[in-house]
Amino acid sequence: MTDLHERASGAVPSASPGVPTTAEELAKLEASYRPFQAVGSWRRLHVDEPRWTRYSRVLARQIREAGTEAWADVQDRLIRAATLESTALDGLFPANPELTSAVLGTSIRGPGSDDEMAQTIELLAECHRRALVLASEAAVDGRLIDANFIAVLQDVITESQATYTVTTEEGVNVEVDLPRRQYKPVSNYLILPEGLAVFAPASRVAAEMTRLEAELSSDDFAALHPIIQAAYAHYALTAIHPFADGNGRLARTIASIFLVRSTGVPFLIFADQWPNYYQALKDVTQDQDVQSLVDYLAGISFTAMDFATSLLAGRPANGLVGSRPPSRARSRRKTPRAALDEGGRRLLEAVSVELREVLVSPPRGIRLAVAQTWTMPTGHAESAYRIVSDETTGRVGVSVALRAERRGASGADPASVDLEFVALASEVPHDLLPLALRETHSKALLEVPLSDAYPLVLEPTVLRIRLWVQRLLGEALESTASAAADRPRPRRQLGKPEGPRPR
Repeated sequence: MTDLHERASGAVPSASPGVPTTAEELAKLEASYRPFQAVGSWRRLHVDEPRWTRYSRVLARQIREAGTEAWADVQDRLIRAATLESTALDGLFPANPELTSAVLGTSIRGPGSDDEMAQTIELLAECHRRALVLASEAAVDGRLIDANFIAVLQDVITESQATYTVTTEEGVNVEVDLPRRQYKPVSNYLILPEGLAVFAPASRVAAEMTRLEAELSSDDFAALHPIIQAAYAHYALTAIHPFADGNGRLARTIASIFLVRSTGVPFLIFADQWPNYYQALKDVTQDQDVQSLVDYLAGISFTAMDFATSLLAGRPANGLVGSRPPSRARSRRKTPRAALDEGGRRLLEAVSVELREVLVSPPRGIRLAVAQTWTMPTGHAESAYRIVSDETTGRVGVSVALRAERRGASGADPASVDLEFVALASEVPHDLLPLALRETHSKALLEVPLSDAYPLVLEPTVLRIRLWVQRLLGEALESTASAAADRPRPRRQLGKPEGPRPR
């Protein structure tokens, strides 16, 4: 199944509201196409600059500390994960969160790559991966994005496809030959529950692509924030839908150019996040709410940078693959404050799940205890957040204590490190990432969009929490082991024999 319905030798049945069944109806539908906006109208859009600066600086610092080889490996993982999810989003194979987690978390190909299904998915996504690599190289080189380069990327993306799906006037899906190295030969549209999404008529595509090329090379476009550049390019290509198939993958690949150019991280969207992605696209293409798409891309960019930072900070353990998210019962509709509270509690429960996994098999020589906390952290203050507590149980957070004794240090107090996790809700109106987890001793912060934690904690959020908790525990274990090793041995008391000496 593709992301659109092509009109080949007719149209889909009249049972679908608004679908044209005659040449006159098709001409009327094509006339309703709204050309994409000039880039100058996007100059007043806003991006959360302080948060963007903070995430990008943290990532840049981590890249310097990890080195170019480690960064190249993480970029490869992110690109492979992005292509797996993007190709599934276009319907070429079912979403496979476990494989995406494996690619992100453990190795470039991930465990299970000998599995036949995994190999098939990897093969189908390979063309998209190659296109994203070309796009990344263009980003680094500072290349202008013209119509010819866009066409080259589309050819690479669809190289393994011989056909694409269209719907006949009898309502039957059939495979037809995919046109090569040309714009779409017939007009297309997307069937939505509320009606049809109309794209550029086939006769206007060439002119629209020429106009897009001019917009992308303009001074107005160059002056935009990278997030707005990515959103604009994605929006314009989605509005035009210039090719018979692969337009969704192409738009996400082009958007990645501007994200990679500024941060090194591609457009990465997970299966659980698709509904919000579709809504953002509908808002911008059908309702002209351009800020909605900018906000959406900003949110997933913060998440992608956080993923990259966590992967660079330390290699995750073998147990990373195969999420075990907490129980997720769908809640009834609540007020925004209640939704924030519920989302915060779910995030804290996800932390508890990860800590309990470690508790089952702690590292050798380490004693580890996890407990609920019932009092507010001493001296803890948040200017932009409030701490989320559980009204039913009174729980405020989750704490973990790590203890290690140096071998032979009899009578000495064990080396110890304590961690404490609390959930936070933002007090800032219209915050893109209104939920957060804070480790109160190190002040480490993990920020989350509300839609990624309420009413369900989504798969990418579970993975982010796992990486974050593992990194903090790893640092705590290093600190504990170092303290135990550096502690001096108890001094021998004067006048007390030390025991027999060798003769």
